[in-house]
Amino acid sequence: MRLPMKLFNLTKRYLLALGLIATLSISAFCIVYWVIHTQETYASIINISGRQRMLSQKAALLGTQLLHCKNEAEEIEIRNQLYEVKTLLEISHKGLISGNAALNLPGKPSKEIQALYFSSPVLLDQQIRTFISHIDSLLKEPGQKLTYNNPHLVYLQNAARGELLKSLDSVVKQYELEAQQHIKRLQFLEIIIVSLTLMLLLFEALFIFRPLVRHVYKETSQLRNYNNQLQVLSSYDSLTGIANRRFFDQHLAKEWEGAVISSSWLSLILIDIDFFKNFNDTYGHQAGDRCLAEVASALHASLNRSSDFVARYGGEEFAVILPDTDCRGAMLVAEKLRREIENLRIPHAKSAVADYVTVSIGLSSTMPVQYNNPEKLIAEADDALYSAKRAGRNRVMHYVKYFNK
Repeated sequence: MRLPMKLFNLTKRYLLALGLIATLSISAFCIVYWVIHTQETYASIINISGRQRMLSQKAALLGTQLLHCKNEAEEIEIRNQLYEVKTLLEISHKGLISGNAALNLPGKPSKEIQALYFSSPVLLDQQIRTFISHIDSLLKEPGQKLTYNNPHLVYLQNAARGELLKSLDSVVKQYELEAQQHIKRLQFLEIIIVSLTLMLLLFEALFIFRPLVRHVYKETSQLRNYNNQLQVLSSYDSLTGIANRRFFDQHLAKEWEGAVISSSWLSLILIDIDFFKNFNDTYGHQAGDRCLAEVASALHASLNRSSDFVARYGGEEFAVILPDTDCRGAMLVAEKLRREIENLRIPHAKSAVADYVTVSIGLSSTMPVQYNNPEKLIAEADDALYSAKRAGRNRVMHYVKYFNK
């Protein structure tokens, strides 16, 4: 009777271990899947929330540009851009609060986020609504009556670099904090699961057969693969395969610090596809996605140094970081990038500058110093980009000299 009982007990232990391993494996898969899903969601939230900052600054810039219109056509173009900025602000704001499936925004913000939007002292919801109303009012103002003292323009300029910008930064930081906290909690659960798995392995090594060792090793390998996939998803754009905006911000900060230490040049290139909205309207969004992917691939392939860095900055905009590169070198690289995109010969029947896809490029170069930050470098490159657009597009403009390549 002892032998059957011993075999019976061993079988029970074996089946129990198998059951526990199976349970832990399923739990690990679910956690990793949820981590990936959560990271994608938070990436969308942080991207859209961060874009609100850019849109507010762009609105103030466009409002200022209305004062310098040379003709009616230019005024209409700027007003259309300002209207698009206002629409994006409204859609993004509503999506962040109430959700938007198309933008992968779940809505239902946390209590901390709700407090920033609806409670004193921030009242971000009210700030954004007021900002949008001033854009509306500015759009209704006749061009000939616009002056630097226009109250709507003054409000937009002050808000875009003052309280509204600080409030938007606070929301982005809170979203990033919540994302990190959520991921850490899930990672802690992963650690617990791995610990229990190791205990079971020890139990099996001492009391049961060895086959389960292979099974656990396989599951552990899968966990590592999932974690690697998660890291890639959090740093790279899923459509183009190049770095995303979040990775760009991190890399620029790192290169800035390195340039400060080495007292070397740092250049930033901003690239915008000309008339991309017309391209989407003409060929469809799937063709637009393929166009973005081709442009990103061409940009990446055109950079010769391993230290050069290309990222999708947002929408149809791309950014290139060139460490240890002065303005002359950056101009050469920028012109090379412009030609490479032009040579793709992607048909674009609705472009006003060519029959194929072209890009406008703005760049800025500096020698970073301590107690400074890269925001000015970004703003200068962005200013140069809009100068390239105003000058006719399909060209390279440098912030300092504004000469056309």
